[in-house]
Formats: sequence, C-alpha cells, structure tokens
Amino acid sequence: MELSEEQIEAIRSKAEEGDRDAQYELGWRQAIGMGMELDDAAALVWLIKSAEQGHPLAQNNLGARYYSGDGVEQDSMKAYLWFYRAAAQNDRKAAKNRDAVFRQLKSEQKTEARSILKLAP
Repeated sequence: MELSEEQIEAIRSKAEEGDRDAQYELGWRQAIGMGMELDDAAALVWLIKSAEQGHPLAQNNLGARYYSGDGVEQDSMKAYLWFYRAAAQNDRKAAKNRDAVFRQLKSEQKTEARSILKLAP
C-alpha cells in the first residue's frame, strides 16, 4: 500500500517516539522499498528497535536475517534466540523457525541458548 508523505512522516514521528509498531512498519517498508526508498541499513535499525521492545514480527524478521546473514553476520544462535522470543508470543511461523534452527545447533550452543533463556536443560 502506498502512503502519502504525511502518512510516512506520521509513522516516522511515532517510531522516533519509541512506538514499536511504527518502528516495525518503517523497518519492513524500508527493507522491501514499499512506499519508501529501499534502505536495508535503516530498515535494520528500526527492526532492531522494535524487536528489542518485544514486537514479535520484528523478532521473527531479525531471526530470519541472522539465520540467512541478510544485512547482518550470519549467526544461528542469534537467529534461534530471536525466533524463540517471537514464538513465546504465539507467533507460529517463528515457532517453526525456532524448532528448525534448534535442530541445527551444536550441543554446546543448545546448552548456551538454554542458559541465556533461563530454561531447564
């Protein structure tokens, strides 16, 4: 959906004020160039801000980026942790991603992930 300049500025203003939904929207729009200039670096900044505030779609998106190495250094552990956080909020896609990545982690990575997430072994 195309947005007017006024709509984009309203979203940007909310994002800058810390609104996690607006941060996510700016992030994904910049990541795919939907209604905004394609800017993957800026997209990543907004997605991280949103994910750190608990936005499940942003968390799943970051998990996918860390898994594939899209715009970040590939890191299966970080991918798993972001997928886990999103899945904990009932994001089904993230749960599938989490489980798939977990099966690929080495034993010591699984132990470390459980420790980070404070899960029982």
